[in-house]
Amino acid sequence: MKFKPFKAVLPAADKVHLVASRSYVSYSKEDLIDKLKGNPYTFLHVIHPDVDGDYRGRRIAYFEEVRKNYEKFLSEEIFSTEASASFFIYRQETPEYSFQGLLGGVSVEDYEQGKIKIHEHTISQREGRFTDYLDTTGINAEPVLLMSRQPFPTYTISRVCSETPLYCFTTTDRVKHTLWQLSDTSDIKEIEAMMANVPELYIADGHHRSASSVALKQRKAEEGNHDEVYQYFMALVLFQSQLKILGFHRLVKCVVDFDLNEFLSDLKKIGSLQEVSEQELQLAEGKIGVYAAGKWYAFQFEKEKNVIDAEWLSKNILYPIFGIEDERTDKRISYADGLVSSHEIAKMVDEGKADFAFLLHPISTETLMRISDEGSTMPPKSTYILPKLRSGLVIYPMR
Repeated sequence: MKFKPFKAVLPAADKVHLVASRSYVSYSKEDLIDKLKGNPYTFLHVIHPDVDGDYRGRRIAYFEEVRKNYEKFLSEEIFSTEASASFFIYRQETPEYSFQGLLGGVSVEDYEQGKIKIHEHTISQREGRFTDYLDTTGINAEPVLLMSRQPFPTYTISRVCSETPLYCFTTTDRVKHTLWQLSDTSDIKEIEAMMANVPELYIADGHHRSASSVALKQRKAEEGNHDEVYQYFMALVLFQSQLKILGFHRLVKCVVDFDLNEFLSDLKKIGSLQEVSEQELQLAEGKIGVYAAGKWYAFQFEKEKNVIDAEWLSKNILYPIFGIEDERTDKRISYADGLVSSHEIAKMVDEGKADFAFLLHPISTETLMRISDEGSTMPPKSTYILPKLRSGLVIYPMR
């Protein structure tokens, strides 16, 4: 696997805690406005320049505005470009979890050759939009998350992590972020040699970002531009034990009156259904939590070999009972990630935001890799994967 250091654009050390942001899509409009008003340094000013701007049909103009704001941050020395190429070690710590991985440039060619494996189909419209974004803005500010079967040799990494980090700060969501920079030539050669022995990597999060980098390389090649910067994309690589997969739950809102008793009867025809209390609900593979009309049910079904619960739910309940054929576009279905408690999900149903909730047990990293190895894919929102990375902490510049 080709893994290269790059000349990163980094935030000023005294402002990094103010610059690095969550993905803007994770903010409500109200929170986004508050962040933009209250923090002049947040990276949201770059990637979301106008909350109320109407850029429909004018996305290139929008991306040009992103580029201008990025250049403004450079001119104000909120960002600066490193003189030498580096790798980075990134560690994220929460009250519940700790993650650590290597940040660098991953080869687009390895992706094209199938050495970087996927488990999700991309949507061509979204892929095209992000390709235009990369081409117009010239920056990649959020790494793809990749998983490795092979553990990393610990000596160099342990030594570097015992030294003073480049950054260490805690964000208001109680997440601690630590970043070490590896610029020493011998360290870089060791990391490159180590990664060269890794036969494959698995995309955990960032299918559209990686596919868009491939499309950008191809676009540039058609223009006669074969610069090395387009041959790689930024990624954080973690050993599989450093990754946490949580479930992704489904909520269904009916547009017409739905007979609850008939629904429960339908479930009993295809599995075992038992009313339980919230405290008694125990999810497992082949065992789904169902909430409707103020009551919890444990629904158990006979698992099919190599079929994950989200896929079984789609084929046997969401489509035949509710008529939900495409979960990516059907407005009757919404999702709650694995960090949302069963109590909060029940509250959503009780408040009328949904009529039914289906809670799913998470798949394992081994299952994710098996599906990728087979060349298969999973339904949308089958996994909620941690860590979630910050935008603007390390930028991969393409100009």
